[in-house]
Formats: sequence, C-alpha cells, structure tokens
Amino acid sequence: MKGKNTFSQQEITELRNLIRERIKADRARQKSIRARMRRIGFYGSHDFGITDLQPADFEQLIISGKIKVIGQGTFSKKEESKQTVKENSKPTSNQKQSKEFNLFDPEIHTSNHIPDNPGNYIVCLKKGSVLPDVGISCEMKTYQELNVVYTGIAGKSLRKRDYRQHFTGNNAGRSTLRKSLGSMFGYAKIARDRGSSTGKTKFNESDEKKLSEWMQSNLVLYFKSNLNPHVLEEELINELNPPLNLDKNKHIINHDFRRKISELRRKK
Repeated sequence: MKGKNTFSQQEITELRNLIRERIKADRARQKSIRARMRRIGFYGSHDFGITDLQPADFEQLIISGKIKVIGQGTFSKKEESKQTVKENSKPTSNQKQSKEFNLFDPEIHTSNHIPDNPGNYIVCLKKGSVLPDVGISCEMKTYQELNVVYTGIAGKSLRKRDYRQHFTGNNAGRSTLRKSLGSMFGYAKIARDRGSSTGKTKFNESDEKKLSEWMQSNLVLYFKSNLNPHVLEEELINELNPPLNLDKNKHIINHDFRRKISELRRKK
C-alpha cells in the first residue's frame, strides 16, 4: 500500500470535500487536488483500484471497511458511513434501514445515479440548512444525522419522481414537496395548466428556478428501489414524522406546523 487506509474523522471530512472539488474542477486543478489527497495519505488508484473516484465510491470504501476511521465518529463496516452506533448495541430500525437506502446529493450526482424503478425516498436538510421560516417551529427527527423533512414514494420511477419532479423544472404543480416549500417562501401561485379549470397551481418560472436552486443546495435524499413502496411509506411516516408530509401524517407533534403549511398552500 502506497498510502494508508486508516484516517481520522477530520481527514475523512477533508477528503470528502476534496472529492467534491475534484468532480467540478478542470483537468489542471484536478491534478493539484489529487496531490492534496495524497498528502493526507489517500491513493485511490494505487491502493484501491479506483481511477475516477466519486463520492459514492469513497463512502463504499468506508462502509466495506477498506477504509477505517479513528477518533470521534468511528464507523462500523456494516453500517452507513455517517451513522455512529455504540459497540455491541442492538441495531435500531433506523440503522437497519440505512443499509438499504442510497444517498443522492443533487449538487454531486446526476439523475442517472437514481434507478428508473419504483421505490421509497427520504428527503433531508443538509448540515447547517434550515426550512423557510413560517412563524411556527417544528420538531424534526434525523436520518443519517440529517433532519428529515419529507418522505414519499415513486410508483413508477424514482429517477423521474425524485429528480425531475422534485429537484428540477417547473414542477410545483406535480410535486407536493415543491409546492410546500415554495408556499413557505411566499411565492405567488399561478394555474398549472393553461386554459384548465382543475385548480392545480404552480409558481412562475423565475420562482420555480429559485426554488430548484435552493432545493439542490439545501436538500439531499435517500432512495430505495421497492416494488411495493406503500407499506414502507406508512412505516417511515409513523417513525420519522416528516413535517412536510401533510397527508397520512397523524402525529400530534407538528400538527400546528402542518396546518400552517396547508394554509400557505391554499393561499393565492
């Protein structure tokens, strides 16, 4: 091994940031970024046989145990890299689910990272991100140490539902998540379909663009292919109580917050 396979939590964080930088950099800058990674002790090609390292590849090295993390936040071989558990403790249902869901970060991944299959997904705020202020606070549970805001299903295609309807385009009329967030920002609503009397609404093009940019900068999602997603959807809503799930969510906690969001969604 030319480098090393054991890193501190701080080094892991730095490597994650450098990998993201490298993906967006030109060829000349990529070379200098690789040099910085090697100074930390990481040689992707020589030690692990990876020539075009992606964030998902790096996380898999941690999950598989090929990379070990020491110090605060040490990771188990059998768990997702961001979830810490106590030694010899019994896994919770959240920890079991973490093995089945995959990360999608719209700032890093393309839509091809998400399968064209039915399934379930969980939408979370990135570290340091917050929901738009509507005058009422809400309590949020966490998944992979990130605050959960929404969970949903894709009956036909996670790729189409998660990325193309939620994170891009002029789609608030087809995305409950976008409609709620845009309403929280106070965006004015217009008819979704020209000449239609269905009452379905969306936001104007410039507001939809701003909404997409905010979502891509502040949200990530975890997805799982599932031919029968409805059963798991109910379990996730009951367990995670996502504040932006207005339908099927009967939790007393966040009831006033959900009612406020419903009012904002109805407002013209």
